[in-house]
Amino acid sequence: MDGINGAQSTIESAKEFKSDKKGQFERWQTEMQASESAFKKFLKQAGRTNDRFLGKHSTRDGFQLNLFHANIETMQSMMFGKLPDVGLSRKHADADDDIARVAGMMLERMLNADIGKPNDQYSTTLRKALQDRLIAGLGCSRVRYDYDEEEVEVAAVVDMMGMEIEAARTETQITNERAPIEYVHWRDRRWSPARTWEEVRWDAYRTLLTRDQMEKRFGEDLGSKIPLTAASGTMKSDDYEPEENKDAFMRAEVWEIWCKETKKVYWYCKDYPSILDVKEDPLELTGFFPAPRPMVANLTTSAFMPIPDYVLAQDSYNEIDKLETRISKITEAIKVVGVYDASAEGVKRMMTEGMENDLIPVDNWAMFAEKGGLAGTVQWLPMQEIAGTLGLLINRRNDAKAMLYEVTGISDIMRGAQASGGAVSATERALEARFASVRIQAMQDEFAKYATDLIRLRAEIVAKHFQPESIVKQSNIQFLPADQQYIEPAIELIKNKDILWRLEVKPESVAMVDYAQLKQERTDYITALATFLQSASPLIEMEPDSAPMLLEMLKWGLAGFKGSDSVEGILDQAIAKMNAKGGEEQPEQPDPEQIKAQAEQARQQFEMQKLQMQGQLEQQKQQHEMQMAQMSAQARQQEQQSDNQIRMNQEQAQASLNMEEETHETQEFIRREQAKMSIHSSMYEKDKDYD
Repeated sequence: MDGINGAQSTIESAKEFKSDKKGQFERWQTEMQASESAFKKFLKQAGRTNDRFLGKHSTRDGFQLNLFHANIETMQSMMFGKLPDVGLSRKHADADDDIARVAGMMLERMLNADIGKPNDQYSTTLRKALQDRLIAGLGCSRVRYDYDEEEVEVAAVVDMMGMEIEAARTETQITNERAPIEYVHWRDRRWSPARTWEEVRWDAYRTLLTRDQMEKRFGEDLGSKIPLTAASGTMKSDDYEPEENKDAFMRAEVWEIWCKETKKVYWYCKDYPSILDVKEDPLELTGFFPAPRPMVANLTTSAFMPIPDYVLAQDSYNEIDKLETRISKITEAIKVVGVYDASAEGVKRMMTEGMENDLIPVDNWAMFAEKGGLAGTVQWLPMQEIAGTLGLLINRRNDAKAMLYEVTGISDIMRGAQASGGAVSATERALEARFASVRIQAMQDEFAKYATDLIRLRAEIVAKHFQPESIVKQSNIQFLPADQQYIEPAIELIKNKDILWRLEVKPESVAMVDYAQLKQERTDYITALATFLQSASPLIEMEPDSAPMLLEMLKWGLAGFKGSDSVEGILDQAIAKMNAKGGEEQPEQPDPEQIKAQAEQARQQFEMQKLQMQGQLEQQKQQHEMQMAQMSAQARQQEQQSDNQIRMNQEQAQASLNMEEETHETQEFIRREQAKMSIHSSMYEKDKDYD
């Protein structure tokens, strides 16, 4: 089936379609319909998940405890806590290669130039894409190449005799070159159905254009013919688009399709029976696509299609909502309710007016007393069963929340809350903090890789398309006089496609800073460094040529610590200086016997230092064991004191209760005796009157 209203269900070969614009339209109509079918379930799930985050979802019981919103905010803060910092260096860098150093400095300056500015797109784009990944399950961005043009007057060229060789002319000059990173909403992204990202054949981006925008982009003739069928933020194929995104302008739904197989970009509108435009590879990127692999949640190798995190935990969220609703309703039901004898009018007044030690008169006291007083007149609604049910519901809700946090990977310590298990030791808390962040660290690495891939595409655009003048201006390298002679060869090096660069946005550069952990890591490194230098000093004194080798070992050990790049550069310079000194004329070597004696002396010193270190370690171990024993004894003492206090409180409460019961019984006995005396007195008066 062909045409706007239908397309072929399957394609055997691209040759089935003609090469003209109508044939290309029919091919991409078929491809897009297959993609829409693959994305249908995801769009539905993502729309509902977004409503859940915003509290728009509906529940039959009516009470919502939006833990999903709280979890997303926690995750987002932990993964993106500060502005990213781009690090770049030549993959095979030499310490004395000034040209590579300047080239790397220029490119790194350009990539970091816009980060932190008020109109910064990179950081805001990353934040939006991360939020989409955590909520909808799909975070997307893309890169572009953009520039301005201006007309420049070029003077005439004359020879030495004043004869005009080339006439004056006006030419178009490229200015203000940019490589912006743009945010792409998860509703505006499609790709060919595939099992992995490597199998994706084409990647598409939706744009909604007004009539004026259509005429500006595709010309007045074509732009005036394309039907406008959608309002801003809406599309006919998606029933889950929020109504608040609609505006007054009608728009055309245009898809920008990047086909890796043909190395071409197609502009397609399903409501117009012809392809709108075709361009050859505009960016010439290594991976062709103008975007890195998107951040996709819960993937398997069965299908490259996201499943929102909320879908996997929605049963837990719904159960918590139900339990919270019941808790709320039972809490409202816990109030003083009772029935009373209507003939005792003073009883109602006592409950409504009797405040601050007031005395309320009761009519016909004898009858009131005969009925058992207040206890016999008023009967209260029993609260024990309701209160017990409330306690059970609260415990069940807490269990459901704990199960939810296990499913989502958000522990108590990550949320800044106390563990439900009560008091725990410092060692247990340290282990909990260490292993609780394993899942979040994996997501931080994924996010950092995504940020790195975006920057890498931006760097590739700069290297392939930017003019040398733009590179110099935007890097501000002209303000470094010492490096002026390296600028031109550095630019040639940047534009050399065979040069490999090591570019990275490290997870710690964007994640929330744990200053306590950072301090501990640096303390551990300094301690290890001191031990290493103490052990290596005798060897360096004995054999100075071993110093570069030992520094390389130190550099290797340093690489395991976060934020070690700057120190690595210092070590590179030190190693280079030592190697340079090694090439100079060496002094006269000492006698072999002298070397042997010095070596033996260094060995003995090393053994003594080793024994001293072992003794210090053993002493520290004993001190640690003593501290742990003291802490354990203190904990047992505190526990015993707590148990004694609890037992005393219980005994005091029981004694108070017994006293209250005895007082009540005494008062009851007095009331009965008073009643008997009243009756006897009344009978005596009657007998007296009779007499």
